[in-house]
Amino acid sequence: MIAGMSLIERVYRQCKKAQDIDMVLVVTDSSEIAKHVNGFGAGVIMTPEDCANGSERVAFAAKHLSDDFEIIINVQGDEPLIEPAVIEKISAAFEDNTVSIATPISELIDKKDIDNPNIVKVVTDKNQNILYFSRSTIPHKRGDVFQTSYWRHVGLYGFRRKILEEIRHLPSTELEEIEKLEQLRWLYHGYRIRAVRVENASVEVNTLEDVKKVEEILKNK
Repeated sequence: MIAGMSLIERVYRQCKKAQDIDMVLVVTDSSEIAKHVNGFGAGVIMTPEDCANGSERVAFAAKHLSDDFEIIINVQGDEPLIEPAVIEKISAAFEDNTVSIATPISELIDKKDIDNPNIVKVVTDKNQNILYFSRSTIPHKRGDVFQTSYWRHVGLYGFRRKILEEIRHLPSTELEEIEKLEQLRWLYHGYRIRAVRVENASVEVNTLEDVKKVEEILKNK
């Protein structure tokens, strides 16, 4: 519970605020979560317990949708403050026919965040395609000659539906296992991921301390 409402309901209601999104569903393997979600009026797709990761779970769920749904956006259930505008920007990225996967990035300012291994950093090419994700500080700044910006990954993905099914069957890679970042598997196998710059990364809820942060933000809104 966060300020009187469950985490998952907050995420769902934020997603529902996004414009030009045709359907919002909760995807889970938990009957307890499904019952709770049905209780506040949301739709649920149940998936097998042995789905290895989020994209595999979403790929399974996509099979239950009609062919009209070409773009699938996966918002993780720990994002109670996700901005609807961020979801809209990811949706808009697919107006470019060359985009098959898109994800938001946000500039890092605080030195503690730049060095924090729990915050995933990214570097991009000139076309805003992502070159690499890492828990390490990238780029590594050697000397003080250059000023540089640092960017963090925001945990949300958009996929073309056909790509979801393709990446589901990719073999795991050493880089993915080292960094514990599933998206490195996609890069390793040659898939491009378009970075979409957004103003602010929302607070993910991974600990009780994060709950307090979110409640403080909600109190001041």
